[in-house]
Amino acid sequence: MKKFLSLVLSSALLISAMAGCGPSNADGSGSAASVESAVSSVSGGAEESAAAGEKPALTIGLRPNPLTTDYEDNYLTDLMEETAGVSLEFFFFPSEGAEAKQKFSMMVAGGETLPDIVVLPGLSDVERYNYGSGGYFIPLDEYMENDAVNWNKTMDTWATGQQKESVLRDARSFDGKIYAFPQFYCDPADASSLYMSINKQWLDNLKLEVPATTDELYTVLKAFKEQDANGNGDSKDEIPMMGHTGWQGSAAAFLLNSFTYFAYSGDFGYQLNAENGRLSAPFVTEEFREGLRFLRKLVEEGLLSDLSFSQTDAEVKSILQAPEDQDSLVGVVVGHPSPLFGTGVPRVKEYVGIPSLKGPDGVEWAPFSYQSGTYQVFITGDCGNPDAAFRFLDAMSETEMSLTMRFGKKDVNWRYAEGESRYSGIGEEYKAVYEQGFDPEETVPWTTENAVIWHDNVFNSLPPLLMGGALAVPYADEYQEYKLTELCYNVFPRRYNLHPEEMPVKVTFNEEETDRIHDILSSVQTYVDESITRFALGDLDVETGWEAYLAELDTMGLAEYLETSQAAYDRAMG
Repeated sequence: MKKFLSLVLSSALLISAMAGCGPSNADGSGSAASVESAVSSVSGGAEESAAAGEKPALTIGLRPNPLTTDYEDNYLTDLMEETAGVSLEFFFFPSEGAEAKQKFSMMVAGGETLPDIVVLPGLSDVERYNYGSGGYFIPLDEYMENDAVNWNKTMDTWATGQQKESVLRDARSFDGKIYAFPQFYCDPADASSLYMSINKQWLDNLKLEVPATTDELYTVLKAFKEQDANGNGDSKDEIPMMGHTGWQGSAAAFLLNSFTYFAYSGDFGYQLNAENGRLSAPFVTEEFREGLRFLRKLVEEGLLSDLSFSQTDAEVKSILQAPEDQDSLVGVVVGHPSPLFGTGVPRVKEYVGIPSLKGPDGVEWAPFSYQSGTYQVFITGDCGNPDAAFRFLDAMSETEMSLTMRFGKKDVNWRYAEGESRYSGIGEEYKAVYEQGFDPEETVPWTTENAVIWHDNVFNSLPPLLMGGALAVPYADEYQEYKLTELCYNVFPRRYNLHPEEMPVKVTFNEEETDRIHDILSSVQTYVDESITRFALGDLDVETGWEAYLAELDTMGLAEYLETSQAAYDRAMG
């Protein structure tokens, strides 16, 4: 092993935006016939090795998943070995991400022999470059150009040309080389997963309609607060609206998008805005300030619970999942309906979705998550047979292997299907590809302990048209079906395209830029998050405290942050 580079492996800074997840062509029709045409044989080298009775041994270093009871005596492991013509051995890193990275760093520093293939989620772009340029990860450029047979077929069938180009572009490190095997996993519903649901029973009690604008929402919330909306004789026990601090629970993020496009939050990767190639900060505009005024108005009048800025999603769940014989207490809830309402909760049928709200100036956006490639799989410099290692990785990219890695045994846990996809509301190019859970006697491997799969999307590729090819089938009970159909799959398509045409693609800062703005970026993100809460709760006055807020951002170095981001964005866009 080479001596460890004396480089500081700082965290890469990303500006997330334009989701490469959105389909823009209809090339990948998801019929079973097109699926079968995408299935390819394993690369010739693996077949030749198997024919000669040789099975190259490959050691894989990864973090164990507690749901996987055995990696060696495992259905997926056996299938991988048979498909790729290799013999697999395992090296286990600590299960916690930071500890796994530290363990790998110590192995490099100590000159230990590395596994042939390592899976290290969470490596920054700088770390990936440093390990690659230092010889600890081998460059995969020639392999990707000449030997990525299955990877190319999967991407060409289930991703758009723009998405494929983006995945490959983002795979390149600062020296232009590809050190990680590029994967593309994209559930379209995750791209627009900030939901708002309203109690239709309360609306009916008060003879009101589902609001479509911020003014109408205000009117409805006032009525919920003052007119005994739940009909129990107590006009003071209703909570007109609430959110939470967990995943996609931000009432502020939902409402601010009725005033300006706002995706500058942790759930959306702290996106800057862009117009004609120029980046800007949405959180310093007058439109943003107007949105804060609306937030403050709702909180001040008791229409948006102040707990929304401090309570966990578990606390909201406990209210929504209360026994049916208890009164409904929440009129409007922000958050993903699936975890919030749980399983078998009759109260879920009281609610309907609010896809979006138009603001006073006609603004109607929905923040969009950036979803592109993932770069967590590496062939190390200690690999004695990199050709076999790459053939193995490429074989795992094939469509059927990718589905098996995610869902379990073919024709047992999943099977090919034709019909309407749950995601067909986005566009007609979404056709049903697969069906899971068709046998009630079979448990779902992904969420149960077993030795069927590895419980991780380790090597597979599931681009949008493939992952979005889930057959629309009846659910286990009426409440589960209502929740996922009426509150999720019928709502997110109406939010899916409510974002600007131009959003900053993933921008990778180089080492110099990372060192320059790392502290600035961290400070700005934290300050904006905290200030939104303080403005909403009245700790900061949006009138008298606005200039001080802007001045503090200037002192933190916002101008340098934007200037550096612009340079990185220009470079990424060619």
